[in-house]
Amino acid sequence: MTKKRSDDDPTPEEAVSSADASAGETAEAVAETEVSTDEAAKSVAGKIEAAEDPSTDDEYDESIEAAVEAIAFHPVFEVIEESEPASKVATAGKGKTSKEKVSAGAALRKFFLSRGFSRGLGVVGESLITLGVVVMLFLGWQLWVNDVIIFNESTAVAEENVAKWTTTKTPETTSSEAAPPDYGPAPVMSKVENAGVFGNIYIPRFGNDYIKVAAEGVGPEDVLNRGYFGRYPNSQLPGESGNVALAVHRAGHGSPFRQAAKLQLGDVIVLQTPDGYYEYRVRNTEYVMPTEVEVVNAVPGGSNAAVAGQSILTITTCNPELGNNERMIIYAVMVGWQPADAGPPLEIASMVEA
Repeated sequence: MTKKRSDDDPTPEEAVSSADASAGETAEAVAETEVSTDEAAKSVAGKIEAAEDPSTDDEYDESIEAAVEAIAFHPVFEVIEESEPASKVATAGKGKTSKEKVSAGAALRKFFLSRGFSRGLGVVGESLITLGVVVMLFLGWQLWVNDVIIFNESTAVAEENVAKWTTTKTPETTSSEAAPPDYGPAPVMSKVENAGVFGNIYIPRFGNDYIKVAAEGVGPEDVLNRGYFGRYPNSQLPGESGNVALAVHRAGHGSPFRQAAKLQLGDVIVLQTPDGYYEYRVRNTEYVMPTEVEVVNAVPGGSNAAVAGQSILTITTCNPELGNNERMIIYAVMVGWQPADAGPPLEIASMVEA
């Protein structure tokens, strides 16, 4: 069945003719545009040619301005100005931002106020506190706990020596006007091996219970750190003419000589050995530098040749009490001797237990 055409619909011939007319109009518009473009180009070219002619300065300036305006207002450049530079587009695509310049002071403030710095400072603070606690515990151990342990151990050794070397004989009581008994020349003590115990030291000035051990050598671990008095190997032996030199800790390791500063001129120091009792009296005290080792010579501070009939006891210790900057030297002169079977001297009779 054929559909009837409306009266308003164009016939095929009319449609073709209309299309041809539209195409003609488009062609004419394009031609006019080309003509106008050619004319504008010719106008610009004419102005540029006129600018090249140096005959008139005014025409030259006008041509330059016209060329600049023609270029500046060309539609192509408008499109370029509206678009962002490729560098900015690339940067924006990567999400990066430009870096701002920051002063050194601001950078330091930012660093010190940062959370990371605060945490690091907290760790360092806790470490220092822990280290301080460890140091305090060590000092507490050395000055108190270890001191008590070594003191008790050395006292036990001294009491064993007393039990072995002391007789039950009571010392004879004499008046102050009577001369002390003469037991003849003091025997020279036999030398013992290194770190071997050979005697006890009594100092009444330090208390009725002050008894310390004397041993051979001045080794730290095997003698001095055990709270003993140690004999310098090159010094003289008890009973010999010359200098019996002993070293001892003042504080720490039992603190055997902590009360050294209490000694006074004429105070008694007694050295007990298996042979008997060698009695000395304090003559003077001296402070020297650690390098002045001549104090242990046969003549303290002088010749290494002993003077016949002169026997001296020298005790060296550290000064100050908890330091090691100097040496405190105690000098005592031998004033008597008595054998073990005669009993202890009256000055220490109450200190000796049979």
